[in-house]
Amino acid sequence: MQWENFDSLKEEALEQARFLIENHGRFSQPFRNRFDHTLRVLKWAERIHAIEGGDIEVIALAVIFHDTGWSDTLDHALIGAELVEKYLLGKAVDPGLVDRIASAVRTHNKRNAPHESLPIENLIVMDADFLDEVGVTTLVWDAMATAIESNPGYGRVIEKDLKYYQRAQEKTVYLKTETGKQLYNQRMAAWEMCLSHLRYELGLSNAFEP
Repeated sequence: MQWENFDSLKEEALEQARFLIENHGRFSQPFRNRFDHTLRVLKWAERIHAIEGGDIEVIALAVIFHDTGWSDTLDHALIGAELVEKYLLGKAVDPGLVDRIASAVRTHNKRNAPHESLPIENLIVMDADFLDEVGVTTLVWDAMATAIESNPGYGRVIEKDLKYYQRAQEKTVYLKTETGKQLYNQRMAAWEMCLSHLRYELGLSNAFEP
């Protein structure tokens, strides 16, 4: 099987991924849906692919399965690679294509892997996963996480979010593609602006600066 029926295969794969994610038992915040994360990563991957190229079918199926596996003791990327191999071979997808898709799942969380040794599809999946929930989304996440803790308040949101913002500033090195780096820097700039405005509105600064 090649890609004559890719749209149908993609929809079926999404449903399979939803089932696996909802049943693998990985902890998540009550306001965070891991399958929604997968859909957002897919959108980021499409944005990067539009500039960087690569095989979008390989990229899409790797993204769909990248978080389907989970274990408290094993690398979830390796489990996800096994799951996608089993699923696609059962759909009579060409084994060579399956190998490429499984490879992109297997490496999606290997941030320190040298990018020169990996295909563009792998790099795009890595960057797309890294881009999700960076930026304004992080500020919203920290606000929701603080709200369900004891003694929530604006000050605690700022304290929590500044910590993650400062950490995120150091992580640009993990992006593998030029487009991924540009998108990450854009997210950081938007995040910085929101933090700056929030601090100003709360009377914690006299200028729009982090």
